[in-house]
Amino acid sequence: MMLTGKNAIVYGAAGPIGTAVAKAFAAEGATVYLAGRTADTLKRVADEIRAAGGTAEIGVVDALDERLVDEHADAVAAAAGGIDISFNLIGNRQFFGTPLIEMSLADVELPVSTMVRTFYLTSRAAARHMTQRGSGVILTFGGYGPPTANLGAFQVGFGAVEALRRSLACELGPHGIRVLTLQTGGIPEAIPDSYGEKVKQSLAKDTAARTMLQRAATLADVGALATFAASDLARSMTATALNLTAGAVVD
Repeated sequence: MMLTGKNAIVYGAAGPIGTAVAKAFAAEGATVYLAGRTADTLKRVADEIRAAGGTAEIGVVDALDERLVDEHADAVAAAAGGIDISFNLIGNRQFFGTPLIEMSLADVELPVSTMVRTFYLTSRAAARHMTQRGSGVILTFGGYGPPTANLGAFQVGFGAVEALRRSLACELGPHGIRVLTLQTGGIPEAIPDSYGEKVKQSLAKDTAARTMLQRAATLADVGALATFAASDLARSMTATALNLTAGAVVD
């Protein structure tokens, strides 16, 4: 198995993408530390992983809280002997449907500051332990794509995270730590039920239509690519994005 003996923290592990990644990591032998704000939802994911023969622990962590993120990472490293993988997959509040020039400054700033803050805090917490061992993998999810109107600061936030990912890769590379993005063109399976079935179907159709393969990536695709990126099979890859857009984004 590709991740045997690895310790992985997955932030936002109770969300659809976080759950898919956590289960994929566990299926490949990793001990997965599920981090999120709600114990009950984390426990449900942990129970499913254990029922499938994997190993999972839960930790109630608000990834916006510097102290809690640091304390949780320290506890994981002390209990497990180190941290091999960190993946920030928390959800972010977005403000769609309004032109940027009609938005309030607060609504533009919020998703950007949330995305950068959580990626920075979780990456820093893990990297401080990874540097001691001379190895590790830090993953983020998002990437870049052609500008799309009325998405608020959604793409701005991803762009800021990409800039931070490049800087982290540069500074952490000499310590044997790789930093990568899983670049998405949209995962229709992850669209919340609150959008309604009709809207979900429409968004799924639109997402597939923008791809060269005429299909969108699935949660299973995300889990498989995340596992590869975190494994030693990708040991020469850092400071880049792994394209999971089915051809919606070229190169």
